[in-house]
Amino acid sequence: PVVTCVPSYTVSVSANAFALQDGLPFGGTYSINGVEETTFNPGIQGIGNHSITYSYADNNGCSSTCTYTISVISAPTIICPADTAVCINASLFVLNDAIPFGGTYSGIGVTTNQFKAAIAGVGQHAITYTYTDPFGGSASCTFTITVNALPIVFCPNYAAVCMQDAPFLLTGGSPVGGIFSGPGVSAGIFDPAQAGLGSHSISYTYTDGNGCDNACSFALQVLSANTGITNVTAC
Repeated sequence: PVVTCVPSYTVSVSANAFALQDGLPFGGTYSINGVEETTFNPGIQGIGNHSITYSYADNNGCSSTCTYTISVISAPTIICPADTAVCINASLFVLNDAIPFGGTYSGIGVTTNQFKAAIAGVGQHAITYTYTDPFGGSASCTFTITVNALPIVFCPNYAAVCMQDAPFLLTGGSPVGGIFSGPGVSAGIFDPAQAGLGSHSISYTYTDGNGCDNACSFALQVLSANTGITNVTAC
């Protein structure tokens, strides 16, 4: 009989065991390094080159063989990105820093290799990266994404001021160390004349040690010094 073997090929040591069944004509027997087998288990056979012999006997009792090689290589080596931290209000971002590229990320807050902090919630989250190479080998690693809460921010209350009042430093925001902004505000100083008549929305923004920021706002009203102006509260 004319017997045909498949070409030699390579598999990963971490690939799943598989049946030996590619010799033609069908119905013969296989041996691995001289030992008859029906399946090939890369993890058991180990790294290296393994000679596969396919033997087939026809109805006349005549037999032929062919031989090919299965090379078993190491499992893929992967590297996870460093642990990182984001704020709870961070935008959805793509996870793509693990090596080699082309694997799959999984964990709380992960959807189609993208991480959403608001879905994961505040706390530490283990993210797993799994990679499968072209030879059926797979490996995984894990890293941590910490989701930090936003700081709790409080604004001060200010009584109305007169437009002729001198510029003054805005204080009272909590936690201390934030930034005031809004009409008439420059470097934390409010100038009633520059802001002009009316009620002005002033913001206080604070950034904590994790780089997360939050803000609040309050109204600061500037009154007119001229009692002759209609529909405007005067000082």
